[in-house]
Amino acid sequence: MTTQKVSLDGTWQFWKDASETLKHGTLIAKQALKVSVPGPWQAHEDLHLYMGVGWYQRSFNLPKLKVGNDAVILHFGAVDYEAEVFMNGRKVGAHAGGYLSFEIDVSKSVNAGSNLVTIRVADRYADFAEVPHGKQSWYGPISGLWQSVWLECRPSQHIRSLTLSPEAATGEIHAIAVLSKKLAKGQSIAWEVRDGEGGVCRTIVTTTSTAVLVVPVPKLWDLDSPSLYSVSATLQNGDSLTDTCGFRTFESRDGKLWLNGHPVYLRSALDQDYYPELIYTPPSLEYIEAQFRKAKALGLNNLRVHIKVADPRYYIAADRVGLLIWTEIPNWQLLSERTKERSRETLDGMVARDWNRVSIVIRSIINESWGLDSFNPEHRQWLVREYDYLKALDPSRLVVDNSACHSNFHVKSDIDDMHVYYSIPDHHDKWDEWVESMANRPAWTYAPALEGAAARHNFVRDQWHQNHIEPAAEVQRRGDEPLLVSEFGNWGLPNVEKLLKGYGGSEPWWFETGGEWGGGEVYPHGIQNRFEMFHLDRVFGSLDKLTEASQRMQMVAMKYELERMRERSSIQGYVITEFTDVHWECNGLLDMHRNPKAYFDEFKYVNADDVIVPKTSAVAFWPGQPVDVALALSHYSKTSLRGATLRWQLGGFKAIRGEFLIPAPDEFDVTSLGGVAFPSPQVKRATSARLELQLIDEHGRHVAQNYLDLFFFPVPIEPNATKVFAPELGKMLADLGYAVVSDSMTADVVVATTMTEALREHALGGGRVLFLAERDDCQQTSLNGVNIASRVKSGLAGDWASNMNWFKQGPMFNDIPTQGLMNFAFADLTPEQVITGPRAQEFAETVHAGLFLGWIHRNHALIHERGLGRGHIMISTLRLSEHLGTHPVARAMFHDLLTRTAAMRATT
Repeated sequence: MTTQKVSLDGTWQFWKDASETLKHGTLIAKQALKVSVPGPWQAHEDLHLYMGVGWYQRSFNLPKLKVGNDAVILHFGAVDYEAEVFMNGRKVGAHAGGYLSFEIDVSKSVNAGSNLVTIRVADRYADFAEVPHGKQSWYGPISGLWQSVWLECRPSQHIRSLTLSPEAATGEIHAIAVLSKKLAKGQSIAWEVRDGEGGVCRTIVTTTSTAVLVVPVPKLWDLDSPSLYSVSATLQNGDSLTDTCGFRTFESRDGKLWLNGHPVYLRSALDQDYYPELIYTPPSLEYIEAQFRKAKALGLNNLRVHIKVADPRYYIAADRVGLLIWTEIPNWQLLSERTKERSRETLDGMVARDWNRVSIVIRSIINESWGLDSFNPEHRQWLVREYDYLKALDPSRLVVDNSACHSNFHVKSDIDDMHVYYSIPDHHDKWDEWVESMANRPAWTYAPALEGAAARHNFVRDQWHQNHIEPAAEVQRRGDEPLLVSEFGNWGLPNVEKLLKGYGGSEPWWFETGGEWGGGEVYPHGIQNRFEMFHLDRVFGSLDKLTEASQRMQMVAMKYELERMRERSSIQGYVITEFTDVHWECNGLLDMHRNPKAYFDEFKYVNADDVIVPKTSAVAFWPGQPVDVALALSHYSKTSLRGATLRWQLGGFKAIRGEFLIPAPDEFDVTSLGGVAFPSPQVKRATSARLELQLIDEHGRHVAQNYLDLFFFPVPIEPNATKVFAPELGKMLADLGYAVVSDSMTADVVVATTMTEALREHALGGGRVLFLAERDDCQQTSLNGVNIASRVKSGLAGDWASNMNWFKQGPMFNDIPTQGLMNFAFADLTPEQVITGPRAQEFAETVHAGLFLGWIHRNHALIHERGLGRGHIMISTLRLSEHLGTHPVARAMFHDLLTRTAAMRATT
């Protein structure tokens, strides 16, 4: 018997708040909207932010039923949140829950020929806190028929689903057919297993709904060879169902993750699973597979689908492509008894629905304690119970209790993971310190034993240094859980022209969202206006070039972060935030339309099984200075590297090159390779050069490659004859050859790190001051509306919605070869202060360096010149003073700042 399927996807009529006129499921004359199914009703242009009650309706024709097909089943992929279903005016069923499939037998309610189906959906703000909802709290509500709707005409006794449990060690598939009616005496099920090429591996007939199907020498499902087997079950009445499964093992032990008995380094990205047009709903299975192939091209082997039960096709695509999946229960806000019931219902449903999906290897219960207080012992006890319940329900997958971040913790988990975000290169030192602490399995990832508000406050205030605290009573820590950095990342703005082209040339609705986050920096609307208003064309030329530079800086940051993790053998993986941009959140490796970002082709070099990790204490050099680059190899491929060769060359300098045999690296570990050393070359003008690194095996095959960007400067320019008075820096400047004088009256320029009232009076009287404003307390007098402010205290740290630091080339800084970007050439110079006060028009001429956050918001000056009385001041917040004798960029910038300040003319 062949199942007859009638798709109800397509255009439906929709009304909102029409409960009185549609309460009996009858068609009304009131004008309806037309919405697409599948898809949340928020995908309609008039409903983007609407929550409440919505009514769907459409007609369909029921085909003539084949002999034996006496059951008509109405299927829903998922409806958010409460659904009441009417068939031809008669209520036939209801369901609550936003992420799971359900079905209703409508056999007694359908007509031969024309039918009318009506669905009332309620998704109310009043229920939101106790309902699993995931990232709807960030990107807006999701309501209605967001997955497919269809009818099936089948025999009354039919197979509803198959549960397939392969055992890699034995080749057995333990199969269960879930039936609408139990097998009667004399009835049987015919089972068949086929391999990926269609070959029959096993057939068997059983008189029960279970079977053990043995596959001789099964092919394991793996990342490079995702071998799947199809299992079919057929009843004697002809009803049949087929699903796929795969043989694999996935374990957490000895501090590592093991796939099929081999350690695997988890290279993951967070996937919000949002889409350009239908928001929550993927366009097609082919679309999902295509984006997963891009994920693998980026070097990813895992996606963490974030606090969402994805469309079933998502996991099917991962099975096919060979991509590991970490999936999660959607979070709520309030852990009430009702919430616990809904959570358990969701957990049971997602495990049952996706049991056969071999790609799923990890499940999370909670993310960042959203909807849970990890300081509350009762909540921690509940979390342990949920871990134990899920682990017993499905021992074949790993369980994360709470994927944690600052101010929350684990209690009992198969993975010891933590989230953290830092602006890079600005806060690279904080990242280094945090990674080192994380790599040493700190106490602070698990719930501490704390009594009282003061103890909690003190712990959270300095959590990353709390390494000697006792664990809470509920903590059950084995001590060998793999360490993962499961969220980190940096922003790279999308190409706005490409983005808008994908939306037909106009701004998408979500350009008007995001304004409530942070200080408003993630609000996209008006980005072109802000680009022009702050005269950023004088730095980047066009908005397209600015967004490309933003993406390049995203790569600079992520490369550094990945390398610092890969040199730590105890860290066994990471989750980059994130796979794709999502509306206003632009830290994706792809943009919202899945367009690659500027670094797409090179990202795989630092995101691979085998990664060459370079490390140096400096990247900017004067001629003859030693360039020493330590090299390590993080080796997680199965490739033998005995006898392998490391080749290196400095781009643009043919004579600076070499190669050497590497020591036999430890498998699934980090091995020191020694290093590369050479004297910095002589250059006529400052230049950047890329140190290219390649690893070649003994057969001449390419295994890995990486690079390190270096910056070479000519011999420092001799200080000119400018007479300098520098009350705090006089000795240092004199040692560097500057003409230092003993008082301000005889000086051409006063160089100061503290702006005093006396210096203000000096400028008012016609003097020139170079103010190196490098501390929060450096300004002790007023400067006519200009102030020095702390980045951190002003919400400008840029650790989440990343900052971008820039400088103009011309009239200063033409000899700094970073194209106006403060990359790692500025690693120790990036400022912790900003200059407030300059207005947008001043960015045209008198602001020489600045920063912005997110979508070109929070624009502030970092270097600014202005008149003060009859004199002038030049203000720089870059950390130059302590690096003038050792850092070529600091010296070059100081030289230009001093020269320009000296050239300022006094006014009368």
